[in-house]
Amino acid sequence: MTTTSKTDELEMLIRSRYPIINIISFEEQRVLRHLHAIAERRNKKIYTWSFNTGIVASGLTDQSSKKVDAGTKDPLLALDRVIANLEPAIFVFYDFHPFMGNRNFSVIRRLRETAAALKNSYKTLIIITPAMCLSEDLTKDVTVIDYPLPNVEVIGEMLDQIIDEVASNPQIIIDLDRNSRSLLLHAARGLTLNEAENVFARALVLHSGLSSASIPVVLEEKRQIIRKSGILEYYEAQDDFERIGGLELLKDWLTKRSMAFSDHARDFGLPTPKGVLFIGIQGCGKSLCAKAVSASWKMPLLRFDAGRLFESALGSTEANLRRSLQTAESVAPCILWIDEIEKAFGSGGASANTDGGTSTRIFGTLLTWLAEKNRACLRHRHSQQHRQTAPGTAPQRPV
Repeated sequence: MTTTSKTDELEMLIRSRYPIINIISFEEQRVLRHLHAIAERRNKKIYTWSFNTGIVASGLTDQSSKKVDAGTKDPLLALDRVIANLEPAIFVFYDFHPFMGNRNFSVIRRLRETAAALKNSYKTLIIITPAMCLSEDLTKDVTVIDYPLPNVEVIGEMLDQIIDEVASNPQIIIDLDRNSRSLLLHAARGLTLNEAENVFARALVLHSGLSSASIPVVLEEKRQIIRKSGILEYYEAQDDFERIGGLELLKDWLTKRSMAFSDHARDFGLPTPKGVLFIGIQGCGKSLCAKAVSASWKMPLLRFDAGRLFESALGSTEANLRRSLQTAESVAPCILWIDEIEKAFGSGGASANTDGGTSTRIFGTLLTWLAEKNRACLRHRHSQQHRQTAPGTAPQRPV
């Protein structure tokens, strides 16, 4: 599989003898396959740990693993085994985060001792967790990296394997030209490799093959991801540009940019559109434009409900914003629709007196993300401050 800069970073950290690395990923098996490739190049063995199996040599069958000392199921004894091991090795720990909380003082202390013991050895401890959950005590001893979701090239390789497997079946019809294949692969971006494989299999069953008609099946899978976020809403966009009266310059600009997410556009060097800011009175077509772009470009439309961000617990609002933005990026390319932005974050300087400055902080975080993000996610923001525009019109400029 094709690697990325983040996966290259993982091998660099192992070669640099970083003792403990926390990999943030839901894709345990994909990470493990990558670690096997690194271990083979570096002539190291791989051992895995879970609470059910203890430490076992990676690749053992369930029957063989029963012969392993079950005492290493205990987290402290497992870390002792890591320290005592003499040969170059990579130890991969699954689901270890419940033992790394602030109250597990014995495990935290042993982890710090393990980091010190492995510092000058050829051993590395890899902890795979779905989210970062380090206590403050471990922040200087554990290196954290986010393992990237599979890119288009990796998903394309997996798609080719599926097509090869069904090629001999006369009942399966593969009708993917270059453009349809590109659209299908880009629709699958943001899914884990296992999710992408499952949704391609589902499309094969539903349509007896793969074609441009398989794209809505992939988008349905993304809808499930969005639904779990709790703050973003997935909209079914069925309105197209024909429903919009006027705004010819805007419609022309959006139509021309519709192919900017394709491989051909990327090879040509055409940048993806960054976003559009609409300002106008109610009823001038701002929301309809967002829905029309989603329908025309065949991309998910996510409505950002700022009202769901705010919670009373300290730090919860900021965490909700970060989680929402991460979800939007994970399903990119998509249309992110931020409706009536001035009402959600319009407290401005009064924020410190009304909500402890929370509105100002999350608005600053949002603006930073809008300026610096590099994923293909068109931001569509609404404002009803219409003093700069004539009624019934909206500015048509990319931002």
